[in-house]
Amino acid sequence: MQISMTGRHVELTDSLKDYTTEKLQHLKHSFDQVVDVHVVLSVEKFRQRCEVTIQANRLTIHGSHETEDMYASIDGVVDKLNRQLKRYRAKMRKHQGVPTSNGEAITVSHKVLEMVGSEDEIPVDKLPDILEMEAMSVKPMSVDEAVMQLELSDQEPVLVFTNEETNSMNVLYRRHDGKLGWITPQQA
Repeated sequence: MQISMTGRHVELTDSLKDYTTEKLQHLKHSFDQVVDVHVVLSVEKFRQRCEVTIQANRLTIHGSHETEDMYASIDGVVDKLNRQLKRYRAKMRKHQGVPTSNGEAITVSHKVLEMVGSEDEIPVDKLPDILEMEAMSVKPMSVDEAVMQLELSDQEPVLVFTNEETNSMNVLYRRHDGKLGWITPQQA
């Protein structure tokens, strides 16, 4: 497990680095497939925040905790991540007997378009400009695995995946009321 640390408005002392590394080593006991860990420690006035992003086998987990003490923030985020990893491991054991497809990931693009004024119709000669474009890998996974992946990710509101059962592209998204929405194509 490789750990990288970044400090924002805080000096990363040896004792702070050692404490963080020691606490993160406990995550390896919960889930042995942790590959890469990135830690960001930041201080803003009285708020001391610890953010951790974990890359594991086909999984990205993000957690953060904020208190008035940096050591308490580190403890809090490690506790959160430990619970998330244990929950993931339990779900993986439950689905261990279910065969997974050997389908390959495909790449799709996500575009943010600039809309013109408040006109009802957009003229044919005026197509919206592309403000931002992002390519993402769409991995084959079950719906349960997709739900778990979206729950474990604090920052991603949408997950695009290939449904293993139907071999079609699906979208899972976080609604404004906190529930999850699932978009799947209708069979013709």
